Amino acid sequence: MKRLYFLCFIAFIGSPLLWSCEEEKSKKEFIEYMGPILNIDNLSISHSDSGRVKVKISTAKQLKFQNQDEVYPKAVYVNFLDKNGVEYSMLRGDSGRYSKEKNLYIIQGNVFFNNRLLQQSLSTEELFWSPVNKKIYTDKKVTIKTPRESITASGGMDATEDFSKYSLRRPKGTFMVDSLRTIVDTTGN
Repeated sequence: MKRLYFLCFIAFIGSPLLWSCEEEKSKKEFIEYMGPILNIDNLSISHSDSGRVKVKISTAKQLKFQNQDEVYPKAVYVNFLDKNGVEYSMLRGDSGRYSKEKNLYIIQGNVFFNNRLLQQSLSTEELFWSPVNKKIYTDKKVTIKTPRESITASGGMDATEDFSKYSLRRPKGTFMVDSLRTIVDTTGN
């Protein structure tokens, strides 16, 4: 009889331990889904300011995630329009992504930027575009071509989104000069 009480006592004490092991096991089996929550084909987005479309973004596929970040696994096209709605420059890359937290687009792979009005083009492997600051930039090697210049900058560059002004890091290339002005030293040395 004492033995039966002893076994019942052990079963009573040990059963919560078995249940708690079961609960921990089920907690470990839960895996949070981190994949896309939205998958869109043939996407076209327009950014407008004061009722006028300023930028159009298009891609064959967009994946949107829980944190509102977006991934564009196929070619991405960004077209910039003037106040009359006419496209003046275009940005293209093999793929891209958008960071909601930073409000920043990252275009990657055979990136090509062209400003038709100024007849300037840029090629690189990765380019960042900030719609808030209206700036494009990269730390990767860039090649810029204009009708008069061919420049390579191994340290990257910063530019306005319309590519009308840019600064280069570690540039080298061929530059055309309209005229050469000589200043004569009249100090007598």
